[in-house]
Amino acid sequence: MRASSPHHSDVFSHLPVSLMRELETDQVVALVDRLVADGWRPGQLRHRVGAAASQGSVERDAVHLVELLTCLMQGPCPDARHAEERRAREQQREHEAADAPEPASSEVRERHLARMRAELGILPSRRPEPQSHTRPACSLCDGEGTWFVTRDVHLCDRCVAVLATGEARLSQTG
Repeated sequence: MRASSPHHSDVFSHLPVSLMRELETDQVVALVDRLVADGWRPGQLRHRVGAAASQGSVERDAVHLVELLTCLMQGPCPDARHAEERRAREQQREHEAADAPEPASSEVRERHLARMRAELGILPSRRPEPQSHTRPACSLCDGEGTWFVTRDVHLCDRCVAVLATGEARLSQTG
């Protein structure tokens, strides 16, 4: 009697029927189930089996695939290898961050720049402080006019809402 498992049919379902039947042994089923239990996903196994070169006959293909699966048992699964590589990269980043020099404080930086400018004969330049832009007052209630009507008329949100309800109207100004 030939053995079968859901993982076995998932891994080998894309192969020719004669090769799939050749691989329906207890040894292969146990091997595939063990690989899946060790962390291999059936799709990963299916891709590796599908990428294997043909050996010329169904029997030799079956032997080659069993050897391939056996070789996969000796190493870690791709997900575990990827997790280990990520862990190593994170540890490397943490190590580099711990060894990285701290940036100079603003006082030290300014002192250094002033000394360099003095050596070069450059006068320190001061940037003008940016002007604060205030919005004009609302033409109706003296709130902050966020809505532009004309160059001289601005309205706040509350007054625009009152105008929208129809309770108030703007009169035409000269």
